[in-house]
Amino acid sequence: MGIIGGLLLIIQSGSLKAQEVSSYTIEDYFSVVSMKVEDISHDGRWIAATRSKRSDRGPQDYTRYGDPTYIAPFRVGVIIIDSINGEQTEIFPEKRQVRALTWSPDGSKLAFFMKEEKDYTLYIWHRETEKLVRIPQVKNKPVAGNSPLAWSPDGGRLILCMRSEKWTETGRRLFKSLTEGPIIVHDGEDAFLPWDNLRNRRRLQIPAVYEPKAKKWIEPLSEKSLLSCRWAGNGDQLLLEYDISEKTDYEVIGGTVNRLEIQDLKSGTSRILLDSYKQRRFQWSVDNKRFAWSEKGDVFVMGIEDSESRRLTGREEEPENANDDGKRLDYSVLRMSFDGKWILCSAAPKADEAEQSYRNLTPPPQYWLVDADTGSERLLYTADENPDERPELKIVDWSPDGKTIYFQYSSPLRYDRGLVKLDVRSGNMKDIIRGDHLYRGWRMSRSGGVFVFSDSDGDFPENWYSADSGFSRVRKLTDLNSHMAKKMLSHTELIHYRDADGCKLSGVLYYPSNYQKGKRYPMITEVYERYFDNGFNPTLNIFTAAGYAVLHPSVHLEKGYPGESWRKGALAAVNKVIEMGVADPDRLGIQGTSYGGYATVLLITQTDRFKAAVNNSGKVNMVSFYTQSPRLGVRNIHAPERSQDRIGGTLWEFPERYLDHSAILNADRIKTPLLCITGDQDPNVEAKQSEEIFYALRRLGKKVVWLRYHNGAHGGPHTEAERKDMYRRMLEWYDKFLKFE
Repeated sequence: MGIIGGLLLIIQSGSLKAQEVSSYTIEDYFSVVSMKVEDISHDGRWIAATRSKRSDRGPQDYTRYGDPTYIAPFRVGVIIIDSINGEQTEIFPEKRQVRALTWSPDGSKLAFFMKEEKDYTLYIWHRETEKLVRIPQVKNKPVAGNSPLAWSPDGGRLILCMRSEKWTETGRRLFKSLTEGPIIVHDGEDAFLPWDNLRNRRRLQIPAVYEPKAKKWIEPLSEKSLLSCRWAGNGDQLLLEYDISEKTDYEVIGGTVNRLEIQDLKSGTSRILLDSYKQRRFQWSVDNKRFAWSEKGDVFVMGIEDSESRRLTGREEEPENANDDGKRLDYSVLRMSFDGKWILCSAAPKADEAEQSYRNLTPPPQYWLVDADTGSERLLYTADENPDERPELKIVDWSPDGKTIYFQYSSPLRYDRGLVKLDVRSGNMKDIIRGDHLYRGWRMSRSGGVFVFSDSDGDFPENWYSADSGFSRVRKLTDLNSHMAKKMLSHTELIHYRDADGCKLSGVLYYPSNYQKGKRYPMITEVYERYFDNGFNPTLNIFTAAGYAVLHPSVHLEKGYPGESWRKGALAAVNKVIEMGVADPDRLGIQGTSYGGYATVLLITQTDRFKAAVNNSGKVNMVSFYTQSPRLGVRNIHAPERSQDRIGGTLWEFPERYLDHSAILNADRIKTPLLCITGDQDPNVEAKQSEEIFYALRRLGKKVVWLRYHNGAHGGPHTEAERKDMYRRMLEWYDKFLKFE
């Protein structure tokens, strides 16, 4: 197959068929259709989904970021898909702002929230009659913008959350006091940071129950700082998890101290199940009568009728959770069986920090079954010993009969992905569907009889499919982007290489859409952390359509020295593509957004191999950034201390590391022309960061342009017109420095 004179020539049975093709454009970026599966009926027959384009996200007011009363606009088409015959029904003739679509247990009704003027309203759509019923809200108590929505097990009730009468008024007043003043006082002795205190107001909700048949509301509780809400047992009880924090948590971003309570709807009484705990991810049985979690490597279980929890592993008198060498196993709870009898856990011997920092030293993970009644444990499956060949397994679901556990599968060596199943009795793993396609979005119906998933060849936008449990019948449900079939799109390839330390890494190469073997092309390297999977990328196709190769390299990030990691990994990946004969070594560009922008500017202080660079919303000064962006609370402090930035401690513990990773201090070494892109309303990485590097490079007489979008936010502008402007200017920037012949 080849491109000749704007025609796509396809050889079929000895004959040529010509089809008009055209280049992918910036306008096409906004025409790509995506679909999200919102819910599947219990029997798997009916799928509720939403469709949208990037242009449907609406103009957002980023000055309102952090305002708990602000509901950002978006529009979606709501469709109902029959998973058996693929027939589709659109609930509305035009796109609406809806959320929380959820089927009744029998699949006869679909409940959801739809925005009307300022607030959301509850609606119920009847599938057989296609009748849409608007549910009048309780006077002066609007539906919470982040409300959950769930049917009771018998389908007779709905649980959701409302706001109190004064909630909106108070929230707006507090937001204005932090943004408009006229006087703003910050007191270090306050329990919460001001923006944390305001953000916590989003959790203030009133759990309420609606009975569709009786057309009445029940308000069982007063306003609480709610984290989650679910039905318990047969639907006559509610499980409420809420925040009882007394101060800002610097160890966890948005961290809370929680309480789990059960509320009886008939008697009105409540009982505390668990009190004053942090960071527990519960796995529940389907009937919500029992739940399990892991803490410090041990497994715990509790039933809603129990007075206290039980630790199932790590008992001192009988340390069963140890491997053959006697080294203690560290458990993580993955899933509970439907009946709550068994708990699936992943486990591995506890590794010290040095072991954890290198993937090739980590032991193979094991999958264990833990009996929720007796605490007995059984090794179910051990992953491949060789970490370089060990596939990644992510649990999808557990069959209702308890016999089979389904995993999403991905090889680390090649594009070999799909769905596999683990036989609980024998411990044998068996393929269901595997190949070089990109399979994602796996969902299993409550009955276990239907799977829904997306499938892409890795280059074209994905479509959605349904299948029976044995995958003997697979049906294509959508054709979302048929208009893209005549576009020249990039082809992707997985590449492998070793960084400067010899660590095996992978990356994704996007070929120019008009690629001719043997010809070298200008290449843009886009950095972040790790890349492996391909998939249609609407942004990168803008660059490949313009004749650029684009590289997504992976790097092995080491705590305390992330700057060195990008140099060791990204440059090795670039060398690989040059060796392949694809990239022109004299026409290399580099770019990144957010964390990738940070990496980009650090890299060009260490090498002059790149002839053009783009920093979109990336930081350049780790010292000033440390306490910037107050609307994010502790985010900018936590990132270097404990998470993504990987500095490994506070500014006062490792001042030299903060200085070493501040590109602004080495701006005099930069020889690469730099384009900085910011949004003035960015609450994440403030535009001040690009302001610093712009004025520094200008002072030093370097080539630098700062592109500011006043109404933009993180990642630059978000309106269609300004987004087009940004991509046009980026192409002009690269063309100026990389397109010489």
